[in-house]
Amino acid sequence: MEEAQGQYYSSTPQESALSHDGGGRSQLNGQGNCGTGIIGLKKRGHGTRSWIKIGQDGSTQTVTLDKATIMRHCSLPSRDLRLLDPMFIYPSTILGREKAIVVNLEQIRCIITADEVILMNSLDGSVGQYRSELCNRLQKEKADGLPFEFRALEMALELTCTSLDAQIT
Repeated sequence: MEEAQGQYYSSTPQESALSHDGGGRSQLNGQGNCGTGIIGLKKRGHGTRSWIKIGQDGSTQTVTLDKATIMRHCSLPSRDLRLLDPMFIYPSTILGREKAIVVNLEQIRCIITADEVILMNSLDGSVGQYRSELCNRLQKEKADGLPFEFRALEMALELTCTSLDAQIT
């Protein structure tokens, strides 16, 4: 059996950096990325991203947050935050959770809580338009009977529908 397994392992310079642990798994020995087993593949981590926080009064603040901080702050599992990752393409989705609403609508990707909207910062025009429209609406219409979360969600839906309508006509 040892002889049969040995013939499958190549001794090319690229593969010689790999050590095999006997269980069929490969590990890198000081080259490439730690522990992925594939040369040149980047390991996904808890990188930080730029976000825009919009408060109930319409005030905005640009912050840099990592995934773990957002998960703790909004009480969200990591699978929900995967919807907001710009590296993946998911269909438009709105997830209602206990302490937050996760919104992925075309270019608008945000987390809406009772106190604030955490909007993924992007150079896309839809993000800037959503931020400015929401801030204007929050500053002008203080009490229209709807909770903050619904007003923020309504604006996201309204802008997405307007954008899709403009694409059709």
